[in-house]
Amino acid sequence: MAEQVELLVDRATDETLVEPEWALNMSLCDCVNAHHEVCEDVVHFLKQRLQLRQPKVALLALILTETLVKNGPQVLHTQVGTQWFLQEIVALVDGSLGVDVQTRALLLIRQWAEAFQGQSELTEFQDVYQQLQKQNITFPEVKNDVPIFTPPSSMSSACAVSEGDESAAAGATLGRRTRAQQLEKLQADLVVVQEKMKLLRDLHARGQQEEEMEDALDFLRQCQQRMNTLIEGGVMGKIDEHTLEQCLNVNDGLMKILKECSKPEMKDMMIFDSPPRASQASELLEGVDQLNLDEEDKATASGAAASRPVPAVPSMPATLDGEGMLSTTV
Repeated sequence: MAEQVELLVDRATDETLVEPEWALNMSLCDCVNAHHEVCEDVVHFLKQRLQLRQPKVALLALILTETLVKNGPQVLHTQVGTQWFLQEIVALVDGSLGVDVQTRALLLIRQWAEAFQGQSELTEFQDVYQQLQKQNITFPEVKNDVPIFTPPSSMSSACAVSEGDESAAAGATLGRRTRAQQLEKLQADLVVVQEKMKLLRDLHARGQQEEEMEDALDFLRQCQQRMNTLIEGGVMGKIDEHTLEQCLNVNDGLMKILKECSKPEMKDMMIFDSPPRASQASELLEGVDQLNLDEEDKATASGAAASRPVPAVPSMPATLDGEGMLSTTV
């Protein structure tokens, strides 16, 4: 599988690309979420691409790294958040590969420092950020992206992307969306989650189709962490009151069905935790366009949050970690 991952990373950061190949980037996100054991390989190959010191390759590698961090599991965050890897990002802030690469590198360092603040196992993000601040480095402002929620891929083999698969996925290259299109996509994705919840409930009632039921359970477990991050985005005023209420309802149903249908030993493994802090929400979710909400939108969203508290969620152990396991668009 390492060879397949290396091929994907090389193709996603090929210097002949005119723009990021989102189909390949999202295939890698699906891959690391489905196979945590390849995360170390992915980060290793990204480091190799950054070490080439080629402007186009470096920029594409930074974009790919950003996409993976925003959509990948905790184990990938741990691999990226090491001095061994972050030193390659720091090496790009001198501007020697151009303004675009320099700006992207600085933006990622700041994003990660803010997103993972307070997480004891990821302190290197903060250390790097603070060291550069002491050097009076000026960081770009972090965009306040609209939260986009995309359920996990149902691809059976996310790491195996053939030429035919890439051609078929090319039509899914996303580009930039308007705010209305983003919210429309969010509505559609919430429907997908609700349909999967209904399927799981039906399978559980029949007491058969164990393999199919386990697939549905796995899908929904991957949704739980990002659902709460999405709700935090709503609390920050990034989505309207009606959409936030829908997110809360879907999250309630999701927690209920997981509790009902999980095996007894799985229920025993669950622990309760608070959702990510509001200050982190915009960085843990992916957006494809800057969203400027007017004060009325923010007020209505805040009103929805005040009338209904954001629920705590059960977070799974490392082997079943839901954090970041949902694919999102960039």
